[in-house]
Amino acid sequence: MFNRLPPVKFPSLGLLVKYGADTTVTEVETQYMVYKHLKGKVPVAEVFGWTEDGGQVFIYMSLIGGDTVEQRWAALNGEEREAVCGLDNQPLNDIFLSGHRNLAGPFHGADAVQRFQNGCGIEIDGDVSVVFTHDDLVPPNIVLSSGPNPVVAAILDWGQAGWYPAYWEYCKVRRVRPNPEYFDEDLDEEWNTKYLPTILDPVDDETVYHPWLWVVLSKGI
Repeated sequence: MFNRLPPVKFPSLGLLVKYGADTTVTEVETQYMVYKHLKGKVPVAEVFGWTEDGGQVFIYMSLIGGDTVEQRWAALNGEEREAVCGLDNQPLNDIFLSGHRNLAGPFHGADAVQRFQNGCGIEIDGDVSVVFTHDDLVPPNIVLSSGPNPVVAAILDWGQAGWYPAYWEYCKVRRVRPNPEYFDEDLDEEWNTKYLPTILDPVDDETVYHPWLWVVLSKGI
């Protein structure tokens, strides 16, 4: 499920082509919407166009230079890490739910979150707002500019973006482990405890994260 084809880069054209069985028209539409309405606020590659061929979607977008947070994090000093993290504070498309479409909705109405939680078996009490979120804001999907004092140049992979319970993004990012080739256990622990809470609003472990994690593990997702 996580073995995705790497995008094809054409540096001389400033072009990147993303494709594969899990690349969807919804991703194209979402990325286009974010670029059009939040340009200058959310760093995202411009979509030039898209097509379908042989059951696969091909997205043509601007090529953003730089390395991902996953690749470069270990080489950054404390001030650079803090500066990077200080810049950003339909049916569900989450890859965790891709094999459980009966849980993915869509859910409508004021009690949409509660009905979604009931369907998944997530025991989280209290009112939970619904927010539009990227839903995969992990180190491999955050591109930094080249050179010293890097800034966030682009947010990649909008295929899972959508309307989710407010706690979902934080729980998801905390759960997904970056490539250990770049992120060892110490870096991962530091990312989750020191830097992630400055990017996304953290949640209480006992009342939110652990009930969410129990569902993810118990359903094999």
